[in-house]
Amino acid sequence: MAIAEIHEEIIQTHILTRLDGQTLSAAACVSLQLQSLCSDDKLWSGICSANWPSTDDPLVRQAISNFPSGHRSFFSDSYPFPSHRLTTTTTSPSAPTSQIISAVDLRYHDELVFSKVESTNITHSDWFRSSPFRIDLLEPKELVPSAVKFSGDDHVMQSNLEKHMTLSWILIDPIQHRAVNLSSIKPVSVHRNWLTDDIELTFAVVTATYVKCNIEMTCGVKEGSGEVYVSGVSLTVQDVDGKCLNGKDSMVILQGLTVGERRRSRYSGGGEEQKGRYEEYIERRRERKEEMERRERRLDVG
Repeated sequence: MAIAEIHEEIIQTHILTRLDGQTLSAAACVSLQLQSLCSDDKLWSGICSANWPSTDDPLVRQAISNFPSGHRSFFSDSYPFPSHRLTTTTTSPSAPTSQIISAVDLRYHDELVFSKVESTNITHSDWFRSSPFRIDLLEPKELVPSAVKFSGDDHVMQSNLEKHMTLSWILIDPIQHRAVNLSSIKPVSVHRNWLTDDIELTFAVVTATYVKCNIEMTCGVKEGSGEVYVSGVSLTVQDVDGKCLNGKDSMVILQGLTVGERRRSRYSGGGEEQKGRYEEYIERRRERKEEMERRERRLDVG
C-alpha cells in the first residue's frame, strides 16, 4: 500500500506522532501531502515538550506562538548547534530586544532532574551595559533535590556525571522571534572544587573568536543517603582570558549566535566536537597567559 492510500488521520495520529523532530523534517520532504501533515503545530509542540519540558511553561509557549512557524521554527532554531561564526546585521531591528527568556532542562540518564524558565530584563541602561553579564537560575543557598544517587568512588561518580548528565539552555528572543541553544549538551569539564567540596560541571559553546558561552552547574552529594542535589546553575559570556563580558558585549555575542547559521545535530557526535572546541579554548588561554608572563619578565629585566 502506498502512503497516499492511507487515510490522513491515520498518518497523522498513528505514524507521525511516533517520529522525532529530525525524522519528521525528513518526512515532510517526501511529498506535498506529507509536507502539509508534518506542518501541524501540535506535532511539533509534542516534540518540543518531549525534548525540553520547560517549553510547556506559559511564558515560553507565548513566545513560541509568535515564531514564523510556531514550534517547528523553534525546534529548527534550538535543536542544532549554533555556528561558531557570529552573524552581525547591518540594519537595526524595528523593536529593540528588552527581554530574553532562558528555558533550561537538566537530565541524568534521560530522566528530568531540573527544569526552569527565567526571564531577564535587558533594558539597555548604563548599569546593564557596563556590568558583568550573568544569569543565575537559583537563589543563594537554594538546593534542588534529585533522584540521582551515588556511593563509593569519587572518580566513578564524576565519570558517570560526565557521561550521563545533559543540559539544555535555550535562550529565546521574544521580540525577534528567534532562539538558540547555548549548551554543549554534555559537560565539557567535570571536577571537584576541593575548597567547597562541590562538584562543578561546565557546559560551553566556543565561538570562532574564542569567546565562550559558559554554563556552570554546581552540585553536591548528601552524606549518608548519597543523593545528588543541584546548588547552582548560571550563564556567563567570557573572553579568551576567562574574563566575564559586560551586558553590552555579551548581548552582541548572544544575538550573533541567535541569528547565525545552525550546524549539525547535537546528538550525532556534536558533543565531542564541542568538547574539542573547549579544550582549544583552554589551550589558547594558557598560551596567552604564558606570553603575558614572558612579557612581564622581559620588562622587569629591562
